Amino acid sequence: MIVTVIGFLFACSEEFLDVKPKGSLDVATLATEDGVDALLIGAYSLVDGTANMGFGWESASSNWVFASVRGMTANKGTDSGDQPDINPLQTFSEAATNPYINIKWRSVYEGISRTNSVITVAAQALADGTVDQGTHDLFVMQARTLRGWFHFEAWRMWDGMVPYVDETTDQLTLTNTVDIRPQIIADMEAGQSLPIREIFNASTSLMRPVYGLGKSGKWPAFMCQ
Repeated sequence: MIVTVIGFLFACSEEFLDVKPKGSLDVATLATEDGVDALLIGAYSLVDGTANMGFGWESASSNWVFASVRGMTANKGTDSGDQPDINPLQTFSEAATNPYINIKWRSVYEGISRTNSVITVAAQALADGTVDQGTHDLFVMQARTLRGWFHFEAWRMWDGMVPYVDETTDQLTLTNTVDIRPQIIADMEAGQSLPIREIFNASTSLMRPVYGLGKSGKWPAFMCQ
């Protein structure tokens, strides 16, 4: 009996309590070229602001509600019971609890989170030797340009003072007390370094819009300085 108990005690370790969650992917699993590419596609998928996470008209990058309707160049139409949360936005009487505002915020910062995941996992893949330096850089340049775009969406929506979140940000000390235009511009400029040959390769056609975004997207931030 004593021998059995002693054997049981020595057989156990802290690793026994380290149970990886089911149905989830960690950095080690995704740190391959295919894994990073999948994360990047996920970031691209939010450029239009919509997703099956409850992101629809409220967060669309067309900004139909926050720009066109609110700017009186478009009208919601129908009746007051259809999309009623647009009504106070149109009359500049919305409350902070308006779901359109919350969903827009969640959408842009979800996009930012996805780009940061690309950068983090790409760095791990490079360290593991599953991607080379050139492939790593292509992933990071695209992710940074998209991150700049998502931050710009937040910056112009909330009048400049919004948190800038990158892959090194400490969530416990995150603030929104500084103008983040320099960081937006730096991220946008990353897309200008994408190699032309790769951009116009049919297999990497997703790079074309992000290259153009890097070229043109920084100018609104410059103009608002």
